[in-house]
Amino acid sequence: MAAIAQFQAERAEFDAVLRSNLFHRAPNLASVFRYTCERYFAGEGQNIKEYNIAIEALGRPADFNQKKDSIVRVEAHRLRKRLSEYYAGEGANHPVHITIPAGQYIPQFLVHGAEIETPPPAVEAALAVELPAAVFEEAPPAAIVASGPRFIWIALVLLFLAGGAAGTYFWVRTDPALPARWLGSMRPVEGDLRFLAGYGGEPFRDRQGRTWQSDRYYNGGRAVPLTPSQPIEGSPDPALVRSNRQGTFNYDIPMVPGDYELRLYFVETKLGIGGLANAANARLFRVNLNGKLLLNLFDVLEEAGAPNRLHVRVFRDVSPGADGLLHLSFQQITDVPAILSAIEVLPTVPGHVRPIRIVAQAANVADADDALWQADEYGVGGIQVNRTFTNGSQRMLFRGERYGNFAYRIPAAAGKYRLRLYFAETYFGTNLPFAQNNAGAPRVFNVFANGVALIRDLDVAKEAQGSNKPLVREFENLEPNAQGLFVLEFVPVHNYAEVNAIEIVPMG
Repeated sequence: MAAIAQFQAERAEFDAVLRSNLFHRAPNLASVFRYTCERYFAGEGQNIKEYNIAIEALGRPADFNQKKDSIVRVEAHRLRKRLSEYYAGEGANHPVHITIPAGQYIPQFLVHGAEIETPPPAVEAALAVELPAAVFEEAPPAAIVASGPRFIWIALVLLFLAGGAAGTYFWVRTDPALPARWLGSMRPVEGDLRFLAGYGGEPFRDRQGRTWQSDRYYNGGRAVPLTPSQPIEGSPDPALVRSNRQGTFNYDIPMVPGDYELRLYFVETKLGIGGLANAANARLFRVNLNGKLLLNLFDVLEEAGAPNRLHVRVFRDVSPGADGLLHLSFQQITDVPAILSAIEVLPTVPGHVRPIRIVAQAANVADADDALWQADEYGVGGIQVNRTFTNGSQRMLFRGERYGNFAYRIPAAAGKYRLRLYFAETYFGTNLPFAQNNAGAPRVFNVFANGVALIRDLDVAKEAQGSNKPLVREFENLEPNAQGLFVLEFVPVHNYAEVNAIEIVPMG
């Protein structure tokens, strides 16, 4: 039983470090730490290699060349330093210390100070219960077999020590409507959870660096693949929306107690194609959260404003029910089935949601304060291009832009927000051939938020007093519209409108 106690202590220390301020404004370090420890817990230490960390934790492309790009080595060095500082201070008295030896990436969990207590006899007796062979036959290999002995022991603890676990096992085994993978996912979800409704393939990593799992925890409905060539307007990644779940169906997601931000993704791919005739109110459904109405008479086409356009609804202060499950039900009202494309459940502080930071670039960016800015997403219209910019401490935010006559449809939970728009004139007045020859041609445009004018006749170069100089405009107490969106429109007056970055931060 000492091995079980050791595992529990290691996992507890991992959670404690994640909850600390160790990774404040250091998303890359948090990603590397979480990835290496999770692989260690899963018994996959042999896969903790520089290339895998770059691709799976830091979002580098598949052609990543570790000889030319030292990002993993740099982040590992920073992580070692921060862990050393943590255990010299806040974590000094913790019974387990986590370290990553120089020249390696596999974490080590070292017992420090007091002995780790072994489980009491009651726990030992429960763990000694022998599961039927069918449990291991029906559970998906990735959930139990491939996860190694550590996860087998912890699965036993959860199944037989949690209240009603034996009854839950019987229910899962005897209800043919539930997918087999449900049994392998009984351990409560910790950290960010993302999965694609109706999708049954390998995990997908989008260009923002977020990993999306296959569909899980569902009961009812049917999986419907979308046409591979079907473009989805406003999608963060062109390959993100690839299927949906349709009908009347439920999700029962095991979650660690706490406060979460819930994001539901929808796309209408059938109604309204070729015109809106006979499409209005054709697909209406309701969504319940833990037995309470969340969305009523919900019409994806009406909310999105167009077919084949991604629409996301965001909700704050979401918590699992008393049974430890987050219950979502999608109930068909009309003859056309309810639909869902994806679900995100993200841990937050009560009363808060995560800030939204977007750069008009093809890859994520960490700013001078180590805050993470997501690659260009939710844009409708216009063109994203790279620019040369070397001025100022936050210059990395201005190295790409979206220009044209365009909009951003950014989902947000209800509440008041501070909006910052980042501009720089990186074309007119620069050394680009066309721009140099037309240096006198001004760029003038307007900016609207949910139909209200924020900026009139903006000439970025004039207001910033030159080209290649940053300009930030800030607005407070803005709220999303009735569809849960910030619709930011950039409308040309003379030449194209442009923007380099967008930041939406909750007030207070």
